[in-house]
Amino acid sequence: MRFLRLFTKGFFLTVNVIVLLLFLVACLAPYVSPEQWWPISFITLLFPLLLISLLLFFACWLLFDFKYCLLSLMAIVIGWKSIAAFIAFNYPSSQKQFANPPGSLHVMSYNVSQFGLYKEKDSKYNRQAMFALIKKQELDVVCFQDFYTSEKKNDFNNREDISREMNFPFRYFSSDFNRDGMQHWGSIIYSRYPILKSDKLKMSTGPLSESLIYADILLDDDTIRVINMHLASYRFNQRDYRFIEKIKNQEDTGLIATRNIMQKMKDAYVGRSRQADIVAAFIKTSPYPVIVCGDFNDTPASYTYFTIRGSLQDAFLQKGSGIGRTFAGLAPTLRIDYIFADNQFTINSFRKINSDLSDHYPVIANLTLQ
Repeated sequence: MRFLRLFTKGFFLTVNVIVLLLFLVACLAPYVSPEQWWPISFITLLFPLLLISLLLFFACWLLFDFKYCLLSLMAIVIGWKSIAAFIAFNYPSSQKQFANPPGSLHVMSYNVSQFGLYKEKDSKYNRQAMFALIKKQELDVVCFQDFYTSEKKNDFNNREDISREMNFPFRYFSSDFNRDGMQHWGSIIYSRYPILKSDKLKMSTGPLSESLIYADILLDDDTIRVINMHLASYRFNQRDYRFIEKIKNQEDTGLIATRNIMQKMKDAYVGRSRQADIVAAFIKTSPYPVIVCGDFNDTPASYTYFTIRGSLQDAFLQKGSGIGRTFAGLAPTLRIDYIFADNQFTINSFRKINSDLSDHYPVIANLTLQ
Protein backbone atom coordinates (compact mmCIF):
# COMPACT_ATOMS: atom_id res chain seq x y z
CA MET A 1 0.00 0.00 0.00
CA ARG A 2 2.82 2.37 0.89
CA PHE A 3 4.53 1.50 -2.42
CA LEU A 4 1.34 2.33 -4.32
CA ARG A 5 1.06 5.70 -2.58
CA LEU A 6 4.68 6.54 -3.34
CA PHE A 7 4.29 5.43 -6.97
CA THR A 8 1.11 7.52 -7.43
CA LYS A 9 2.70 10.53 -5.81
CA GLY A 10 5.84 10.17 -7.95
CA PHE A 11 3.78 9.79 -11.12
CA PHE A 12 1.72 12.94 -10.51
CA LEU A 13 4.82 14.88 -9.47
CA THR A 14 6.56 13.86 -12.71
CA VAL A 15 3.55 14.94 -14.81
CA ASN A 16 3.40 18.21 -12.86
CA VAL A 17 7.06 18.93 -13.64
CA ILE A 18 6.59 18.14 -17.35
CA VAL A 19 3.56 20.46 -17.54
CA LEU A 20 5.50 23.13 -15.64
CA LEU A 21 8.45 22.96 -18.04
CA LEU A 22 6.21 23.13 -21.12
CA PHE A 23 4.36 26.09 -19.60
CA LEU A 24 7.64 27.94 -18.94
CA VAL A 25 8.79 27.26 -22.50
CA ALA A 26 5.49 28.70 -23.81
CA CYS A 27 6.12 31.78 -21.66
CA LEU A 28 9.39 32.34 -23.53
CA ALA A 29 7.45 33.05 -26.74
CA PRO A 30 7.52 36.87 -26.34
CA TYR A 31 11.31 36.73 -26.40
CA VAL A 32 12.06 33.95 -28.91
CA SER A 33 11.16 34.39 -32.56
CA PRO A 34 9.77 31.32 -34.36
CA GLU A 35 12.33 32.13 -37.03
CA GLN A 36 15.00 31.19 -34.46
CA TRP A 37 13.14 28.24 -32.93
CA TRP A 38 9.80 27.40 -34.52
CA PRO A 39 8.61 24.58 -32.14
CA ILE A 40 7.90 27.20 -29.46
CA SER A 41 4.90 28.41 -31.48
CA PHE A 42 3.28 24.98 -31.34
CA ILE A 43 3.76 24.89 -27.59
CA THR A 44 2.02 28.29 -27.21
CA LEU A 45 -1.13 26.71 -28.70
CA LEU A 46 -1.22 24.54 -25.57
CA PHE A 47 -0.92 27.58 -23.28
CA PRO A 48 -4.52 27.59 -21.96
CA LEU A 49 -4.46 23.82 -21.38
CA LEU A 50 -1.10 24.06 -19.60
CA LEU A 51 -2.35 26.92 -17.42
CA ILE A 52 -5.48 25.02 -16.41
CA SER A 53 -3.36 21.95 -15.63
CA LEU A 54 -1.06 23.99 -13.40
CA LEU A 55 -4.03 25.40 -11.50
CA LEU A 56 -5.44 21.90 -11.01
CA PHE A 57 -2.10 20.61 -9.76
CA PHE A 58 -1.87 23.60 -7.42
CA ALA A 59 -5.29 22.81 -5.94
CA CYS A 60 -4.54 19.08 -5.58
CA TRP A 61 -1.16 19.55 -3.92
CA LEU A 62 -2.73 22.13 -1.63
CA LEU A 63 -4.98 19.37 -0.32
CA PHE A 64 -2.52 16.46 -0.24
CA ASP A 65 1.04 17.81 0.10
CA PHE A 66 1.35 21.55 0.52
CA LYS A 67 5.03 21.91 -0.34
CA TYR A 68 4.56 20.68 -3.93
CA CYS A 69 1.91 23.32 -4.71
CA LEU A 70 4.80 25.79 -4.68
CA LEU A 71 5.94 24.32 -8.02
CA SER A 72 2.80 25.49 -9.84
CA LEU A 73 2.77 28.76 -7.93
CA MET A 74 6.36 29.49 -8.98
CA ALA A 75 5.53 28.79 -12.65
CA ILE A 76 2.45 31.03 -12.52
CA VAL A 77 4.46 33.90 -11.03
CA ILE A 78 7.24 33.53 -13.63
CA GLY A 79 4.72 33.31 -16.49
CA TRP A 80 2.46 36.10 -15.29
CA LYS A 81 3.27 38.31 -18.29
CA SER A 82 1.77 35.73 -20.64
CA ILE A 83 -1.18 35.01 -18.33
CA ALA A 84 -1.99 38.73 -18.07
CA ALA A 85 -2.05 38.97 -21.88
CA PHE A 86 -4.33 35.96 -22.18
CA ILE A 87 -7.03 36.80 -19.62
CA ALA A 88 -8.79 40.14 -19.05
CA PHE A 89 -9.46 40.47 -15.32
CA ASN A 90 -12.42 42.85 -15.55
CA TYR A 91 -16.06 42.47 -14.60
CA PRO A 92 -18.26 41.80 -17.65
CA SER A 93 -19.69 45.09 -18.89
CA SER A 94 -23.40 45.72 -19.13
CA GLN A 95 -24.94 47.17 -22.27
CA LYS A 96 -25.34 50.53 -20.53
CA GLN A 97 -21.57 50.81 -20.14
CA PHE A 98 -21.12 50.86 -23.93
CA ALA A 99 -22.51 54.39 -24.39
CA ASN A 100 -20.08 56.52 -26.40
CA PRO A 101 -18.76 59.58 -24.50
CA PRO A 102 -18.92 62.89 -26.44
CA GLY A 103 -15.86 63.43 -28.59
CA SER A 104 -14.81 59.76 -28.48
CA LEU A 105 -13.85 57.55 -31.41
CA HIS A 106 -15.78 54.33 -32.08
CA VAL A 107 -13.54 51.79 -33.85
CA MET A 108 -14.27 48.33 -35.26
CA SER A 109 -11.89 45.63 -36.49
CA TYR A 110 -13.53 42.80 -38.42
CA ASN A 111 -12.35 39.99 -40.66
CA VAL A 112 -15.40 39.86 -42.93
CA SER A 113 -14.42 36.66 -44.80
CA GLN A 114 -15.22 38.34 -48.12
CA PHE A 115 -18.81 38.87 -46.94
CA GLY A 116 -19.56 35.18 -47.48
CA LEU A 117 -18.54 35.29 -51.15
CA TYR A 118 -17.77 31.57 -51.30
CA LYS A 119 -20.61 30.30 -49.17
CA GLU A 120 -22.47 27.57 -50.99
CA LYS A 121 -25.78 29.37 -50.58
CA ASP A 122 -27.28 32.61 -49.29
CA SER A 123 -24.10 34.68 -49.82
CA LYS A 124 -26.30 37.64 -50.81
CA TYR A 125 -28.29 37.45 -47.58
CA ASN A 126 -25.13 36.89 -45.53
CA ARG A 127 -23.73 40.12 -46.99
CA GLN A 128 -26.93 42.03 -46.24
CA ALA A 129 -26.93 40.79 -42.65
CA MET A 130 -23.29 41.82 -42.19
CA PHE A 131 -24.03 45.27 -43.60
CA ALA A 132 -26.94 45.66 -41.17
CA LEU A 133 -24.83 44.53 -38.21
CA ILE A 134 -22.00 46.95 -39.05
CA LYS A 135 -24.30 49.89 -39.73
CA LYS A 136 -26.07 49.39 -36.39
CA GLN A 137 -22.85 50.05 -34.42
CA GLU A 138 -22.63 53.77 -35.39
CA LEU A 139 -18.90 53.63 -36.03
CA ASP A 140 -16.36 56.34 -36.77
CA VAL A 141 -13.51 54.17 -38.09
CA VAL A 142 -13.74 50.63 -39.48
CA CYS A 143 -10.88 48.29 -40.35
CA PHE A 144 -11.86 45.28 -42.45
CA GLN A 145 -9.63 42.34 -43.32
CA ASP A 146 -10.27 39.67 -45.96
CA PHE A 147 -12.28 42.30 -47.83
CA TYR A 148 -13.73 41.68 -51.28
CA THR A 149 -15.13 44.14 -53.80
CA SER A 150 -15.92 43.99 -57.49
CA GLU A 151 -16.65 46.31 -60.37
CA LYS A 152 -18.17 43.54 -62.49
CA LYS A 153 -21.79 43.76 -63.48
CA ASN A 154 -24.15 41.84 -61.18
CA ASP A 155 -21.40 41.47 -58.57
CA PHE A 156 -20.95 43.22 -55.20
CA ASN A 157 -19.19 46.58 -55.21
CA ASN A 158 -18.69 46.49 -51.45
CA ARG A 159 -16.14 49.31 -51.48
CA GLU A 160 -18.62 51.84 -52.87
CA ASP A 161 -21.74 50.39 -51.20
CA ILE A 162 -20.31 50.68 -47.69
CA SER A 163 -19.16 54.26 -48.28
CA ARG A 164 -22.63 55.21 -49.50
CA GLU A 165 -24.87 53.19 -47.18
CA MET A 166 -22.90 53.78 -43.97
CA ASN A 167 -21.78 57.34 -44.57
CA PHE A 168 -18.04 56.69 -44.71
CA PRO A 169 -16.83 59.31 -47.18
CA PHE A 170 -13.13 58.53 -46.67
CA ARG A 171 -11.35 55.22 -47.21
CA TYR A 172 -8.14 53.50 -48.22
CA PHE A 173 -8.04 50.01 -49.79
CA SER A 174 -4.94 47.85 -50.30
CA SER A 175 -6.22 45.82 -53.29
CA ASP A 176 -3.48 43.25 -52.70
CA PHE A 177 -4.94 40.80 -55.22
CA ASN A 178 -7.11 41.41 -58.23
CA ARG A 179 -8.60 39.44 -61.08
CA ASP A 180 -8.76 41.16 -64.47
CA GLY A 181 -8.57 44.51 -62.69
CA MET A 182 -12.25 44.10 -61.76
CA GLN A 183 -12.34 41.90 -58.66
CA HIS A 184 -10.24 42.92 -55.67
CA TRP A 185 -9.16 41.41 -52.33
CA GLY A 186 -7.29 42.99 -49.43
CA SER A 187 -7.70 45.17 -46.33
CA ILE A 188 -9.52 48.49 -46.08
CA ILE A 189 -9.90 51.42 -43.67
CA TYR A 190 -13.11 53.50 -43.63
CA SER A 191 -13.43 56.81 -41.78
CA ARG A 192 -16.04 59.48 -41.13
CA TYR A 193 -13.18 61.91 -40.63
CA PRO A 194 -10.88 63.22 -43.40
CA ILE A 195 -7.89 61.08 -44.34
CA LEU A 196 -4.86 63.32 -44.84
CA LYS A 197 -2.47 60.62 -46.01
CA SER A 198 -2.66 56.89 -46.66
CA ASP A 199 -0.40 54.20 -48.05
CA LYS A 200 0.50 50.53 -47.82
CA LEU A 201 3.60 48.57 -46.89
CA LYS A 202 4.23 45.04 -48.13
CA MET A 203 4.90 42.76 -45.17
CA SER A 204 6.26 39.86 -47.23
CA THR A 205 7.01 38.80 -50.79
CA GLY A 206 5.30 36.32 -53.04
CA PRO A 207 1.98 36.01 -54.84
CA LEU A 208 -0.08 35.65 -51.64
CA SER A 209 1.56 38.48 -49.67
CA GLU A 210 -0.69 41.11 -48.12
CA SER A 211 -0.01 44.68 -47.04
CA LEU A 212 -0.08 46.68 -43.87
CA ILE A 213 -2.18 49.76 -44.64
CA TYR A 214 -2.42 53.01 -42.73
CA ALA A 215 -4.45 56.21 -42.80
CA ASP A 216 -3.56 59.49 -41.09
CA ILE A 217 -6.92 60.82 -39.95
CA LEU A 218 -7.75 64.40 -39.00
CA LEU A 219 -9.65 64.19 -35.73
CA ASP A 220 -10.77 67.76 -34.93
CA ASP A 221 -7.44 69.58 -34.43
CA ASP A 222 -5.38 66.42 -33.99
CA THR A 223 -4.03 63.78 -36.34
CA ILE A 224 -4.02 60.07 -35.51
CA ARG A 225 -2.67 57.13 -37.48
CA VAL A 226 -4.88 54.06 -37.96
CA ILE A 227 -3.06 50.87 -39.00
CA ASN A 228 -4.80 47.78 -40.35
CA MET A 229 -3.37 44.38 -41.31
CA HIS A 230 -4.10 40.73 -42.00
CA LEU A 231 -1.11 38.57 -41.10
CA ALA A 232 -0.22 35.25 -42.73
CA SER A 233 -2.75 32.49 -42.12
CA TYR A 234 -2.18 28.74 -42.12
CA ARG A 235 -3.85 28.58 -45.54
CA PHE A 236 -5.62 25.34 -44.70
CA ASN A 237 -7.82 24.05 -47.51
CA GLN A 238 -10.99 21.98 -47.17
CA ARG A 239 -8.99 18.77 -47.35
CA ASP A 240 -6.84 19.92 -44.41
CA TYR A 241 -9.91 20.74 -42.33
CA ARG A 242 -11.37 17.30 -43.09
CA PHE A 243 -8.17 15.63 -41.90
CA ILE A 244 -8.19 17.77 -38.74
CA GLU A 245 -11.73 16.66 -37.99
CA LYS A 246 -10.80 13.01 -38.55
CA ILE A 247 -7.80 13.32 -36.24
CA LYS A 248 -9.92 15.08 -33.59
CA ASN A 249 -12.52 12.32 -33.81
CA GLN A 250 -9.78 9.64 -33.74
CA GLU A 251 -11.00 8.26 -37.04
CA ASP A 252 -7.59 8.39 -38.68
CA THR A 253 -4.01 9.01 -37.54
CA GLY A 254 -3.43 10.74 -40.86
CA LEU A 255 0.39 10.70 -40.66
CA ILE A 256 0.99 12.24 -44.09
CA ALA A 257 -1.84 14.73 -43.68
CA THR A 258 -0.55 15.67 -40.23
CA ARG A 259 2.92 16.27 -41.65
CA ASN A 260 1.49 18.57 -44.33
CA ILE A 261 -0.60 20.48 -41.78
CA MET A 262 2.41 20.86 -39.45
CA GLN A 263 4.52 22.19 -42.32
CA LYS A 264 1.87 24.78 -43.21
CA MET A 265 1.66 25.85 -39.58
CA LYS A 266 5.44 26.11 -39.27
CA ASP A 267 5.66 28.26 -42.42
CA ALA A 268 2.89 30.52 -41.10
CA TYR A 269 4.55 30.96 -37.69
CA VAL A 270 7.87 31.89 -39.25
CA GLY A 271 6.18 34.19 -41.77
CA ARG A 272 4.18 35.99 -39.09
CA SER A 273 7.27 36.51 -36.94
CA ARG A 274 8.94 38.31 -39.85
CA GLN A 275 5.80 40.34 -40.50
CA ALA A 276 5.54 41.24 -36.81
CA ASP A 277 9.07 42.65 -36.85
CA ILE A 278 8.19 44.81 -39.87
CA VAL A 279 4.94 46.02 -38.28
CA ALA A 280 6.60 46.85 -34.94
CA ALA A 281 9.33 48.85 -36.69
CA PHE A 282 6.71 50.74 -38.71
CA ILE A 283 4.65 51.61 -35.61
CA LYS A 284 7.72 53.17 -34.00
CA THR A 285 8.13 55.56 -36.95
CA SER A 286 4.64 57.05 -36.55
CA PRO A 287 4.63 60.80 -35.88
CA TYR A 288 1.07 60.51 -34.52
CA PRO A 289 -0.72 58.47 -31.83
CA VAL A 290 -1.60 55.11 -33.35
CA ILE A 291 -4.55 52.73 -33.32
CA VAL A 292 -3.62 49.26 -34.55
CA CYS A 293 -6.30 46.87 -35.81
CA GLY A 294 -6.00 43.50 -37.40
CA ASP A 295 -6.39 39.79 -37.71
CA PHE A 296 -3.00 38.58 -36.47
CA ASN A 297 -3.82 34.87 -36.82
CA ASP A 298 -1.88 34.38 -33.59
CA THR A 299 -2.81 34.12 -29.93
CA PRO A 300 -1.84 36.46 -27.06
CA ALA A 301 0.81 33.93 -25.97
CA SER A 302 2.70 34.41 -29.25
CA TYR A 303 5.80 36.29 -30.39
CA THR A 304 3.61 38.03 -32.98
CA TYR A 305 1.26 39.48 -30.36
CA PHE A 306 3.93 40.79 -27.99
CA THR A 307 6.14 42.17 -30.77
CA ILE A 308 3.36 44.21 -32.39
CA ARG A 309 1.76 45.30 -29.14
CA GLY A 310 5.00 46.59 -27.65
CA SER A 311 4.03 49.37 -25.23
CA LEU A 312 0.56 49.84 -26.75
CA GLN A 313 -2.65 49.20 -24.84
CA ASP A 314 -4.69 46.11 -25.68
CA ALA A 315 -8.31 47.35 -25.65
CA PHE A 316 -9.58 43.90 -24.66
CA LEU A 317 -7.30 43.66 -21.63
CA GLN A 318 -8.27 47.17 -20.55
CA LYS A 319 -12.05 46.80 -20.78
CA GLY A 320 -12.91 43.24 -21.82
CA SER A 321 -13.34 40.16 -19.65
CA GLY A 322 -12.36 36.50 -19.77
CA ILE A 323 -10.39 35.07 -22.69
CA GLY A 324 -12.19 36.97 -25.48
CA ARG A 325 -12.36 34.34 -28.20
CA THR A 326 -12.64 35.99 -31.64
CA PHE A 327 -12.34 33.01 -33.99
CA ALA A 328 -15.33 30.71 -34.29
CA GLY A 329 -13.49 27.63 -35.57
CA LEU A 330 -11.02 25.01 -34.35
CA ALA A 331 -10.63 25.91 -30.65
CA PRO A 332 -12.67 27.85 -28.05
CA THR A 333 -9.66 29.85 -26.83
CA LEU A 334 -8.50 31.58 -30.03
CA ARG A 335 -8.30 35.34 -29.60
CA ILE A 336 -6.59 36.43 -32.81
CA ASP A 337 -8.31 39.76 -33.67
CA TYR A 338 -7.08 42.86 -31.88
CA ILE A 339 -7.40 46.59 -31.33
CA PHE A 340 -4.33 48.24 -29.80
CA ALA A 341 -4.07 51.91 -28.91
CA ASP A 342 -1.34 54.39 -28.07
CA ASN A 343 -1.06 55.40 -24.42
CA GLN A 344 -2.31 58.86 -25.42
CA PHE A 345 -5.77 57.30 -25.78
CA THR A 346 -8.17 56.50 -22.97
CA ILE A 347 -10.01 53.26 -23.68
CA ASN A 348 -13.60 53.77 -22.59
CA SER A 349 -15.09 50.41 -23.56
CA PHE A 350 -14.50 47.20 -25.50
CA ARG A 351 -16.91 44.61 -26.78
CA LYS A 352 -17.11 41.62 -29.07
CA ILE A 353 -20.17 40.71 -31.11
CA ASN A 354 -20.88 36.98 -31.19
CA SER A 355 -22.08 36.79 -34.77
CA ASP A 356 -21.74 33.72 -36.99
CA LEU A 357 -21.88 35.73 -40.23
CA SER A 358 -18.10 35.37 -40.55
CA ASP A 359 -15.71 32.87 -38.99
CA HIS A 360 -14.35 35.84 -37.01
CA TYR A 361 -16.22 37.93 -34.45
CA PRO A 362 -16.10 41.72 -34.84
CA VAL A 363 -14.40 43.62 -32.02
CA ILE A 364 -15.21 47.25 -31.13
CA ALA A 365 -13.41 49.75 -28.92
CA ASN A 366 -14.38 53.25 -27.90
CA LEU A 367 -11.45 55.59 -27.34
CA THR A 368 -10.80 59.20 -26.39
CA LEU A 369 -7.63 61.02 -27.36
CA GLN A 370 -6.28 62.69 -24.24
